[in-house]
Amino acid sequence: MKRKFSGLFLAAWAAAAVALAAGCGGGSGAAKTGGFAQKSQGEDKTQGEAGAPGETGRTAGEAGGESGEAPGSGDSEKRAGDRNEEEEVVIASWRDAVQGSGDAFYCWEGACVWEALTTNNGGVIEPWLALSWEHDQDCTEWTFHLRQDAFFTDGLRFDADVCLENIQRWTHGLTSTYTSLSLEKSLPNLEKLEKTDDFTVRFTFKEPVTTLEYILSDYGSPMFSPGCFDKDTGVISDYAIGTGPYKIAEHVDSQYVLLERNDDYYGEPGKVKRFRIRCIPDAQTRVSALKAGEVMGLADNGAITMDAAKNLCDTDENFSMDSTKSHMTEYIMFNCENKFLADRRMREALSLATDRESICQVLYSGLLEPAYSFLSDQSVFHLDLQGEYDMEKAKALAGEVLDENQADHADMVMIIRSSTASDYNCKAVAEYLKQVYGELGVSVNIEILDSSIYKERQQEGQYDMTLTVFGLNNADPASTFKQYFATGGNSNQLLNYNYYNETIDRLTALAPTIPDMEERSRVYDQIQTVLFEDSACIPICYQINVNIHNKAIENYAGRTIGVSLPTISWAE
Repeated sequence: MKRKFSGLFLAAWAAAAVALAAGCGGGSGAAKTGGFAQKSQGEDKTQGEAGAPGETGRTAGEAGGESGEAPGSGDSEKRAGDRNEEEEVVIASWRDAVQGSGDAFYCWEGACVWEALTTNNGGVIEPWLALSWEHDQDCTEWTFHLRQDAFFTDGLRFDADVCLENIQRWTHGLTSTYTSLSLEKSLPNLEKLEKTDDFTVRFTFKEPVTTLEYILSDYGSPMFSPGCFDKDTGVISDYAIGTGPYKIAEHVDSQYVLLERNDDYYGEPGKVKRFRIRCIPDAQTRVSALKAGEVMGLADNGAITMDAAKNLCDTDENFSMDSTKSHMTEYIMFNCENKFLADRRMREALSLATDRESICQVLYSGLLEPAYSFLSDQSVFHLDLQGEYDMEKAKALAGEVLDENQADHADMVMIIRSSTASDYNCKAVAEYLKQVYGELGVSVNIEILDSSIYKERQQEGQYDMTLTVFGLNNADPASTFKQYFATGGNSNQLLNYNYYNETIDRLTALAPTIPDMEERSRVYDQIQTVLFEDSACIPICYQINVNIHNKAIENYAGRTIGVSLPTISWAE
């Protein structure tokens, strides 16, 4: 009966979500211009001396003229090929793909401008600018062998000297809207860094580092031409210059970035010569642009809600949707300065009252999976924990806390970033939770805030809980556990989570010192178990990426985040 009640209750919120989707969907129209796609952390990449991450499809020599082709197929391929060279593809996101010179990474990894030493492909670490690596027995000395055929788009060759100059840049402790970039984070307890030959670098650490290839993956080791950043500050002064399959040709802040194919790329080049990535913050405007043929696709986390994408594809045959697993998870994070939330029993009560299964089935159309573990199910270190929904137990626990504080109810403020509220359907989730938590005697006031105000409120501690969506910074969760839950963790302090647990402090300090991977993984399991049992936060659901596009383009291949630019082509 409990499950049935919760599902029926949620149906009311689902109706509102469907109505919103109907307003964004429907209609038809052939494409007039074209669009962007995002390759990002964890994308499928292949390795090889002459190959490149993300190589797929035919080479230029394989296109057309092969025996057994259907009549006219060569002509259609030629027309598509001509269009790839002559007509840009326009794709939209809710944010600017280029954050600019003040940002550590300057632009998304998904813009395919810069590359890293290694990449995380669904939990498997694969070569990128580093072709191979090895370490000594106690994991204090690591040697990375760099590829010898990579050049930056300013003509400079990528080698050991350039690699070391980039690592020196990290000493400036650069910040970003994506994640921070620092020497301590990417190379913890580094004692010595040296070049052993033109394409080999060696790292020596004071303490064992067992997962360096994980730490350096993707956003852990971005490589730029030294000619584009200031050696004294590390700041990129003009356009970022990388080794990737595309380069920045033009950027207008908060409007668009024009990417042009790097025809000297060491791997298979992108099929489309130019992409224009438009920044369209408003969700309805993005969908309208897609329907009108002004953009060919929507990409990036939260670019379109699941209901809106499904409704558009169901009502207009010109569109297709691709959904892929994401490293993003939806959470409720607590400010434990609140006297009620400082009590584990109240946090557990809220978790027990959160019907994750019904949220996933009703509000997210059955596309998401319930979450109980802090780590995303896309992490190789994910522990598959299973919790329960029990309103009676939740009421009893909450009642105990309220009685001991001589209160008949607790007033709490839940803050949500405005983009998160709209792009992930979190507003509907929050409204549902407000009603359910009210049954426990917890009165929730929901405040949806612009990004800058949301950040200020967190830093000032002016909130009790936040409904948010975020993912791992790199493939090794050690720094993430420490950041969010250790007493001295940066986010724990700066964002006023104010969480304290002696066991977590001990385990987060211990994990990075364990050389054996299996033993270290067991410590990560312990951390996840303690966080679950202590209800340190409430994981709600594991998100997916919803990538929708006009069928005028093809090979709009989904990845862990967004889609891969190099594979996209105008349809034949």
